Amino acid sequence: MNSIQLQDNISHEQYQMAVDVLNAIGVKVKVSKNDPLPQFVINGIKQGLQEIKEGKGIPSAAVHKNAMELCMK
Repeated sequence: MNSIQLQDNISHEQYQMAVDVLNAIGVKVKVSKNDPLPQFVINGIKQGLQEIKEGKGIPSAAVHKNAMELCMK
C-alpha cells in the first residue's frame, strides 16, 4: 500500500476534491479512522464549545437563513 502525505493543512473541501480526483482516475482512497485530529481542529472545537457556554452560539435557523441569502447573491 502507498500513502500520500500532505505538506500543509487543507480545508475539508480541498481534501474532498483531492479524493474525488484520485477516485476519478481509478486510485482507491482508504481513510484511516485511527488518525488523530490535527491540533488546530481540536482547538476550534474547544473554542466553539466555550463560545456556546458563553451564550455566543447562533441558532441553526439563523445560519441557514444567512447561507441561503449568500447563495442568492
